[in-house]
Amino acid sequence: MARQFPEMTVSIRACDLIAANEALVRKVRAEVEREQDRRAKKYGEQLIKKEDARVILGKPHPTTMWRWENAEYLHKVKIGNSVFYRKSEIEGLIKSKEVKNTR
Repeated sequence: MARQFPEMTVSIRACDLIAANEALVRKVRAEVEREQDRRAKKYGEQLIKKEDARVILGKPHPTTMWRWENAEYLHKVKIGNSVFYRKSEIEGLIKSKEVKNTR
């Protein structure tokens, strides 16, 4: 319609604009979650968000996470702009940290 009538003026109430925006955000979030689930199934295991992985691992410095990725202790999985790690790799790091702490 905007292409047919480029000079047309449209008025929208602020509450309607907010409601439309919130509906769009809900729709996009649902699509992202479906895509994350689809990719998690593709990898055959649960994926954990980078922020959650840091909490589980005792909040290591971001540089430490980067080093673990480069040393291939962790393999990041990117979905859009989000970074995830495989749950099994997080559990493996926890076990290796426990072994080192008992020596």
